[in-house]
Amino acid sequence: MPCIRGACELTILLQTWFSVRASFTEVAEQIMSVLRDLEWERGDHVFHTPFRSYDAVLYIGSMMNIDVARYYRYVWWSGRHIYYGVTEGPPQLSPFNLAALHSMTVITPSNYVKWELERIGVKVADVIPHGVDVDAFRRIPRNNQWRRMFGDRTIVLYVAHRSIRKGFRHLCEAWRMSRAGRDHNVVLVLHTMRKPNRLSGEDYVIPEEGNIIVTDNVLRLDRQSLMMLYRAADLYIHGALAEGYGIPIAEAMAANVPVLTLGAPPMSELNTVPEAHIRVVSQILHHDMCGNVFRLNIPSMDDYVEKIDWLVYDPKARREIAEKQSEKLPEIGLNVYERFRRWLSC
Repeated sequence: MPCIRGACELTILLQTWFSVRASFTEVAEQIMSVLRDLEWERGDHVFHTPFRSYDAVLYIGSMMNIDVARYYRYVWWSGRHIYYGVTEGPPQLSPFNLAALHSMTVITPSNYVKWELERIGVKVADVIPHGVDVDAFRRIPRNNQWRRMFGDRTIVLYVAHRSIRKGFRHLCEAWRMSRAGRDHNVVLVLHTMRKPNRLSGEDYVIPEEGNIIVTDNVLRLDRQSLMMLYRAADLYIHGALAEGYGIPIAEAMAANVPVLTLGAPPMSELNTVPEAHIRVVSQILHHDMCGNVFRLNIPSMDDYVEKIDWLVYDPKARREIAEKQSEKLPEIGLNVYERFRRWLSC
């Protein structure tokens, strides 16, 4: 195995949710695939206990609900502790949480998360975006099984879990107000779950009516099929009111699909094309039943409706926006994870 420092191989314990299919799991797998010359040991965030010391421990997760037990379990076993995490609003951290983070090297995927953490006194060492495999997306043919399923209809896509911060209520209301929402030559595909996440306050049931199709397999669709769904789409609307990064935005861009988002960070950090921003009119803090706080950006419904109809019925505008957004791809390819080498090997 290649050596990183001196004559020693670098052994790293990677801690995240490996037991379920989640964004953190996929990010962890991608980091390991890029830094192939390092020796990785994977640890479940609850059950793994160390049997040896490590040169570094890399934690990947959410700072909305940081599990400090992981840090205190490994603090005497390892030299360097790095936390790579997100928050979708002001993190509500206990003194033990803060003490742990102050002892770690903290890296965030967006400047927005960096801003939220530094507001509460947590120093952020670096901003490393979540990477996407652009080449894998581009190898998928656009005329695939999803495209054939919907025929000549214009496909508008949104991929997200059901939560109040994901903005399904605002998107569906804007859709019903739009011309596109009454056009059966257009279909809005919501790749999500039918059952709402009531812990986050999402009690809005999306109606199965008109030209809205709700999937029931956001956690079960394999990676290849999901990439095919992106590639089949004509327009991607990321309706989230709050994000820590917004991986589906990057994935849609990698699939060469024009993306419409709210004009607020971190969405606007990824989607840097102003004409593809929905105007935000206010911000509110939403407290869920688990004690998390989301910073929700509330869109102008008039602007939402106008942007939907404009991009659904103007193919030239969609192509121009997709071309402008593709300029961001060199900054968010999988090679971005090479930047972790510096922090892991220090």
